[in-house]
Amino acid sequence: MELSMRDTSQGKLTRLTRYRVRGRTPNPDLLVRLKVFLPLRNREKVDSRLSMKMNVNTGNGVPVSIVFLNYNRLHETRITVEKLLKCKEELNGLEIIAVDNGSTDGTGEYLSQISEKIKTILLGKNYGIAGYNKGFEIAGGDVIIVLDDDSHIEVSTILRVIDSFQNAQDIGAIAFKIVDKSGLRFNTWHIPPDDTYQLSFAFVGCGFAIRKDVFREIGFYPASFFLYHNEIAVAVKIRLLGYKIVYDPLCVAVHRTEGQPRDPTRRIYYTLKNSLVLIWMYYPSYMAIYMTLSRIIISFLLAVFYGKLGIAIKAIWDFLSSFPNRTILSRRERISLIPFFYQNSIFHRILGKNK
Repeated sequence: MELSMRDTSQGKLTRLTRYRVRGRTPNPDLLVRLKVFLPLRNREKVDSRLSMKMNVNTGNGVPVSIVFLNYNRLHETRITVEKLLKCKEELNGLEIIAVDNGSTDGTGEYLSQISEKIKTILLGKNYGIAGYNKGFEIAGGDVIIVLDDDSHIEVSTILRVIDSFQNAQDIGAIAFKIVDKSGLRFNTWHIPPDDTYQLSFAFVGCGFAIRKDVFREIGFYPASFFLYHNEIAVAVKIRLLGYKIVYDPLCVAVHRTEGQPRDPTRRIYYTLKNSLVLIWMYYPSYMAIYMTLSRIIISFLLAVFYGKLGIAIKAIWDFLSSFPNRTILSRRERISLIPFFYQNSIFHRILGKNK
C-alpha cells in the first residue's frame, strides 16, 4: 500500500509519505494520520485495513490469548498486567490469562483483585512450567502468545503475529526477538544470531507465539521438566508434526529482568536432567553416548564451581530412574537441531562454537 499526496502547485504527484506493506503490519496510528492525504475514494480501503487491525475478534471466538506464569515477583507482575491491559484497550477480543504458581508474596491476592479484567488461575503450589499448562488448557484463542511475569509486548507484535499465522498455514510457532528493558538484544542459542526473518531452531520461553491446535496436539509443556529446555522439547515436536518455526525480529518481547543472576542449583539440576532426556529420546546411541559424556562434563564443571556436585549426581540418578521412550530422529531432523547438539558437545564448547 502506498500513501501519497498530489502537489497541486507543481501539477505533479509528489510522494510526501510512502508506506509499503510487504508482509509487515502497518502502524494503525500512522494510517490514521496519513489517511487525510488520500483521495476520498481510497480512504475506505484504509478504513477497512485499520478496522481489521484494531479488532482482532473475527467472530469465530477469541483469536489471540496471552498466557503468562507468575511466581513471587509481584512488582513485575503488576508491570506486565499494566502493559497487557493497555494492549487490550486497543485490541478488541484479546484474552489475557495469568497463572500464579503458589506465590507467597501477595501476587495471588493481587491477581484475584483484577479477575474481572483478566482471567486468573491460582495454584496451591509451584508446579514449574506445568503451571503454564493450566492456562493453555482454558485459552480460547486460536493463537497463544506466551510470556513470563517479567516480560511484555506491544500491540504491533500482536498484530504481526495474527498476520503471520493467517498468511502462512505451515507456520507452527513464531520466535520473538528478546530485548532487555534498555532495548538491547538478548543473544541466546535458541534463536538465530542475526535479526532477519528466517527459520529458527527454537524460541525463548519468555516471548513466542504458537497455534493452539498444534500446542494441544503436542501436549503443551512437558510437566516433568519443571524448568529449562521445555522450549526445545516443544520445538522438536512442532517439526515432527510438519510445521515450521520462524524467527521474526519485528515481533519483540521485552524481558525486563534479563541478565540478573539465577539459582545455580536449579540451573545445574534441570539443565543436566532435561538435556539427557532429550538426548536419549531423539538421538541414536552412538551420538547419545558422546553427547551424554559431554553434558556430564560440562555440568559437573559448573557444579564444582558452585559447590553443587551432589545436585549434578542427583540429576543423573533421577534421569536413569525415568528413562525416556526413544523416538530416533532422521539425519535431516537432527540437522535442524544443530544448536542443541553444539550445546551438548564438549568439542564444540571448547572451540566456542555453541550456537
